[in-house]
Parts: sequence; C-alpha cells; structure tokens
Amino acid sequence: MKSLTTVFLLFLLGTLTAHAQYDIQFKVNGLQPGEECILAHYYANQNKIVDTAAVNSKGIVRYSGTEKLLNGVYIIVLPKKTYIEFIVPNDDQSFEITFDTSLSPQAKSVVGSLENQIFFDFDKFSVGPGSKKRKLIQEYRKCEDDECKNRIRDEVAELDKEVDVKRMEIITEHPNTFVAKLFKPILEVEIPEEIKNGDSDEAYLYYKKHFWDHFDLSDDGLLRTPIFQGKLEYYIGKVVLQDPDTLIEAIDDLAGRIEAAGASEMYKYVVWWNTNHHEESERICMDKVLYHMAKDYYVAGKCDWADSSTLAKMTEYIEKTKLIQCGKVAPNMVLEDTTYLRTYELHKINAPVTLAIFWSHTCGHCKKEIPKIKEMYDSLHDKGVEVYAVYTGSDVDGWKKYIRENKLTWLNLVDAYNDATYRKDYNQVKTPELFLLDENKVIKYKNPPAENVGKIVEMMLEEYNDAHNLDK
Repeated sequence: MKSLTTVFLLFLLGTLTAHAQYDIQFKVNGLQPGEECILAHYYANQNKIVDTAAVNSKGIVRYSGTEKLLNGVYIIVLPKKTYIEFIVPNDDQSFEITFDTSLSPQAKSVVGSLENQIFFDFDKFSVGPGSKKRKLIQEYRKCEDDECKNRIRDEVAELDKEVDVKRMEIITEHPNTFVAKLFKPILEVEIPEEIKNGDSDEAYLYYKKHFWDHFDLSDDGLLRTPIFQGKLEYYIGKVVLQDPDTLIEAIDDLAGRIEAAGASEMYKYVVWWNTNHHEESERICMDKVLYHMAKDYYVAGKCDWADSSTLAKMTEYIEKTKLIQCGKVAPNMVLEDTTYLRTYELHKINAPVTLAIFWSHTCGHCKKEIPKIKEMYDSLHDKGVEVYAVYTGSDVDGWKKYIRENKLTWLNLVDAYNDATYRKDYNQVKTPELFLLDENKVIKYKNPPAENVGKIVEMMLEEYNDAHNLDK
C-alpha cells in the first residue's frame, strides 16, 4: 500500500504536468552547461523573442509554461546566433528535439511531435536537391552559350519540381497538419490551360483572383511563419495593379476575407501594414490609399487596437486632406496676378490640362524644379496646358523680380489681400507642391517629379484628344 506522502507526491506531479500547457526540450550536442539559448517565433518579417533558457547539467535546454504557445514556426537561437526552425502546433506542445551545433538536417530528430517529424523529414529530403541546385547555379555562371544555360535551367526546374512533388505528398498524406498549411502557399496557382493559352488579361485576372486559394486565411499561425510577409508584399506590390482605387479594392477584399475567417491577428497586421506601406509610398496618389485606411478602418472603429493618440492623428489627417484626394475636384481658388488688379479663378481656366503649383522663389527645391516646369510649359502650352502658379511667400518684390528674370509667362498669382483659403483647402505647408488637373479640374496626379511632368502632361493631352476625337 502506498504511503500518504507517496500518493500526495504523485498527485502533485500530475497536477503540475496538467498545468504545463507546453514543455519543449532541446538536446543540443556541442553546447556546454550554462550557455543560453533564445526561443523566438517569426512574426511577418521579424522575430519575436518568447523566452531565454540555459543548458542544464544534462545538456538540455527546456522551455515550459502554463499557457499554450501561439502556433507557428519557431526558432531556437544558439549562443553563436545560429538557429534551427521547428513547428509549434496548436496542440501537442510537449516534445523533445535533438540536434547538434552543425545544424545538419541529418542530425535532427524529434520525439512526441508528428508535425516536427514531418517537418524534419522534409528538411532531410531537401538536402539532396538543394545541394545539386547550388552546384548547377555555380555551373550556370560559367556558361558561355545558350545551350548550356538552357540545359541547366531545365535541370534546376526538374529539381524544383521534385521538391514540389514532395511537398504535395505531405499535403495529401497529412492534410490537417500545420506543415500542410505552411507548404500549400508555396505551390504556384495553376491556371487552366484554356485560360493560360488564351487572353493574357484573363489569365492575369484568374491568377489574381486565386492568389490566396492555397493560404488558410483563418489561421493566425501563418502570420508567425517566414512566408506570410513575402506573399503579402508580392500581392500588393506586384500582382495588384498599382492604381489607388484598384489597391483599395484589393485591400478591402483581403482584409474582409481574413476578418470573416476569424484570424484577428492577421487582420490587424494586414490593416496596419497597408496603412504604413502606403504612407511611406513615393508613388503618385498613393496617399489616397492611406486616406482610405484612416477613414474606413481606423476612424470607422474597425481597429480596436489603435490608441486614442493614433485615432486623433488619423482624424486630423482625414480632415486636412479630404479635399485634395486624387479623383476629387480641386478646391477652387480666386487669386490676384502681379498687378493686384486682375483675378484668376482656377475653375474657370479653360484648358485640357492645368498644373497648379504652390511655390516660392526663396525655396531651394523650387529653384531646381521651376526650370523643368518652365521647359514643359514652353513646349506644351500651345497644345493645351496651363500653369496656375501660386506664390506662398511674403517677399512680393523678390517674387516679381524672379518672374521677370526667369521669363515665367504662365499665370503668376498671389493672395494679395490675405483672404484666400487655399492654405487650409490644400493643406499647404510645403513647397513646391504640384497638382495636375484635367479639363474639369479633377485631381489626376499629385507631386510627380518635375522631370516626369512633361510625359504625364503629354499623356493627359492624348487622353483628352482621344476622348474628344481631336487630331493630335
């Protein structure tokens, strides 16, 4: 009969084990007791540290806790900053991994985790094709003719196909594993032959529509992998047409699908990343995407993670830029010329293309840009472009002198009586600022590089002529 002390100890051990929601041990051959290792996981294009532990006297590094780890691809970082990847699934978070400091796939083994057994077996399989591919790439660099290059391309393609077949085998045999979810998005979208061999636009639209088919948008764990960030960047930056309205539609579609699927972390990241990405974008009119994200996500109450400071900034941004989004009619201006006797109203300028400029002769960047704009104006004014140049400074005499000396014959205008509202309407805080307007004074482009203005104006004039059936 067991003593009460023995029964109590067994009960206590059982209770402690029951409360340990994860218990992951690493036997790392080549490390010394006391050396520290870091446990981390991928998070989009970053790594997030989870814990740090030292090698014990038995050569074991152990991580355990009373709350489950978030699922995803994790790494254990060794003292010399080398690491291996492994899987933490939603369940079965107690297992032991053995490897050595050489990080050889052949030296990796696992007990207690089917997910990692599959993951490591694939890693071992990949060594062969990977080694052959690296040698072929080195050989390719030495090729002196197309025959050699084509042969190596074909051999590399066969090796890639071999690895893809192995991935597909794992997906088929273990469809409910996280490894299968990890491997599926790596597979290419298969376009039906009848579409692939037909209209290229149709093939593109099919590819775009089915881009996320292999990706489980309901599993936040895929955010904690090395594949999500690259896939998101490629989709937004390459697959989707780089037009603000098209991007807005694509972002809304993707975010909506993720939200409906219940992946709250992935939804948060996609909204945050697209907001930040388009705020930093140098592409013309991409601030329209930023405006949309601020207005229809943050201020609309769809970002419960945003603090009051962020929401206040978003609200202020919307208010300041609401009138000057691409696609909107530019705010009207009625300003005086250099004589202070004649006024010119922006909306009454009769021209197929109008370039509104806010500038100052004391602005160093303006001095570089204005000559380029003048060159465009001199060559295209007779074809239908007008420049509505607004002086934003206070040195009127210096402004007039600069106009005379540089022969700026376009509409040179100023707020002579300080009663104009353009500073607020256009959120005018810097110079130079350029707005290209069509015949109806709709904003088509904002702040294009001065050296590109001529090409853009020519394109706008061509579109105008085509729309009105005019000879070029």
